[in-house]
Amino acid sequence: MSESPGNVQGSLAALYESLQTSVLQLFTDPTQLSPGQAVLVAASALFVGAVVWTCCGGQRRTKVKLRAEFTPGKIYYHVPPPVKAIPCLTPFGMKLETYLRMADIPYEPMYGRSMGPKGKIPWIEYNGEAMADSGLIMEFLNREKGVDLNRTLSDADKAVSRAFTKMVEENTYWGLGWYRWIDNFDQLHHLFEVPWVVTFFLWYVRGNIRRTLWAHGIGRHSKEDIEGIMEKDLRAISTFLGTKPYLMGDEPTEVDAAVFGQLSELCWANHDSYLHRIVTVDCPNLQAYCSRIKDRYWSDWDQLTKKTKKDQ
Repeated sequence: MSESPGNVQGSLAALYESLQTSVLQLFTDPTQLSPGQAVLVAASALFVGAVVWTCCGGQRRTKVKLRAEFTPGKIYYHVPPPVKAIPCLTPFGMKLETYLRMADIPYEPMYGRSMGPKGKIPWIEYNGEAMADSGLIMEFLNREKGVDLNRTLSDADKAVSRAFTKMVEENTYWGLGWYRWIDNFDQLHHLFEVPWVVTFFLWYVRGNIRRTLWAHGIGRHSKEDIEGIMEKDLRAISTFLGTKPYLMGDEPTEVDAAVFGQLSELCWANHDSYLHRIVTVDCPNLQAYCSRIKDRYWSDWDQLTKKTKKDQ
């Protein structure tokens, strides 16, 4: 026998009220969620996500909300908030902020997880416009602010710098993504410092990342092959760096921001991994290199990650 419209509406109202209560608990006191409530929140989130994805044609929203008032010439830097392990869990966030510090360009961090143009983070607001992609942002700011960290490099040095930048960002980065999201997904909520129930949301993201890794090509390899690829990349950086303080010589250039962005994640946000072993034990000059940049440009590292001497 089918339910009457009144009974259906009553059931939906009760379900909505229960969902509302569960979502409120998720953001206030997730430890009080019962297993049933956790499943309800997760299932609802997946349903809503699927509907939004379908309605949007599977495309990321590219229109972003900009501030109504801004200071001309000021950079509003949108980036995920710091965690205990590292000031930013995206290598491109570490890269761009390190560049801003190297170039002595003032900026205001805007912590959050809203995506910018092209569905990317980090991104900036500048003079009422939104800009995405760390590399393109750096090119723009070089022109706008009259910055040139590569001014001492020859054309051949610039070519080598670009090759290393593209290696770590188009190859090494995806190996890190595979390690975090596929091989060690069960540890991700600890790294992100979110309640375990949010793992249900992360599962959805993981599926998208798995498909991206497959399309890139690295996701088609075995675990052993991926680890071998990563190790070759890291050893190549180590060999080229040698005993130099920075990749291209005595002073840092743009490639150091890019390489540090990737390696910093391995040094400080991937303990107990083969990646951490490579950069700290097998190739100790990489750890020394990262510490050198951290000490020079991240004097507020402990403040951002809220570390104390006891934690270190």
